[in-house]
Amino acid sequence: MKIKKFCKVTLALAVAVSTMASVVCEASNLDTYRNLLMRKTYTIKYQEITPQARATNKDRINLYGKNSMDTGTSDLFVNKPTQSILVCDGDNKYEEIGVGNAYLESAGIKSVATCRLQKGDEVFNYTRYYDKDKLIYRGTKKGSVSAVEFNILANLEQGDSFGTANMTRLLNAMLPDGNKAAGMPSFRYVGSGWLNNGLDYEDYRSDSNGVFEAVRYYFNGYTLVKIASATYYTNAKGELDGTRCIIKIDEFSPTPDKKYLSLPEGLKDTTKRKAADK
Repeated sequence: MKIKKFCKVTLALAVAVSTMASVVCEASNLDTYRNLLMRKTYTIKYQEITPQARATNKDRINLYGKNSMDTGTSDLFVNKPTQSILVCDGDNKYEEIGVGNAYLESAGIKSVATCRLQKGDEVFNYTRYYDKDKLIYRGTKKGSVSAVEFNILANLEQGDSFGTANMTRLLNAMLPDGNKAAGMPSFRYVGSGWLNNGLDYEDYRSDSNGVFEAVRYYFNGYTLVKIASATYYTNAKGELDGTRCIIKIDEFSPTPDKKYLSLPEGLKDTTKRKAADK
C-alpha cells in the first residue's frame, strides 16, 4: 500500500510539475524568438515605420527626437520605410539596412542598402544599389571588397548588433541579462493582454540612469508582427522629452536564408590573406 501511495503521490507531483512547466513555457510568446537569437539561427526581415513628426502636439511632449526629422525639414531627406534583413547561422551573419528617400531617387539611385557580412573572423562591409536600373555593389571600391578583422572586443562591450540602432536595442531587450553586454539596460516583463483587433501583446520596461523605456511586442497568434517602444527622460532644460519607435516584422523564422551568407555575384573578394589563412 505504501508503495502504491508513493507512486500515486509521485505521479501527482509529476503531473503538477509538468503542468507548471507547460504554463511557464506558454507564458511568453517571446520565448521562441528569444531562443532563436540566443542560438544564433534566424532570418529576420523588418521595416522601421515610425511616423514622422506631427505638425501639432497637444500633449506638448516631443516623441520623435532622433528617430525622425523635424517638420520643417525638406521631404527630400525624410527616409521612407524600407525593408532591412538579418540572417544568422552561428558565426556567419548578414546585416542589411535598407535606405530610401526622395533625394536619392531624384538622383536616379534607388533600392539602396548598406550590408555587413561576417564570415567567421572576417567582416565585409559594402553597399548595394540601383543606378538607373543597373545593380551596383561598392565595397573597398566599385565591384570589390576587402575583409576587415571581426572586432571581438567591441562585440563583447557593445553586444550583438541587429542592423539599425533601434532594432539592435529592441532585440537586445529580449535577451536575458547574462546574454547582453554589461552596459545594456535590463528589461523586465510587466504584463500581457489582448487588443480589439485580435492581436495579443507582451510588455517590458526598463528604468536606468533617469531613462524610462517601455517596449511592447505584438503577436498574431504566436507570430511576432510588430515592436513598439517609447522612451522618456528629462532633458537639459528639465523638461520631459522622449522618442518613440515602431518596427514592423515581415519575417522572423528559425531557418537562416543561406543565400545571404556569401558575397553576391558582382562583388569580388580582394582580401589579402596570409598563406596559412587560405
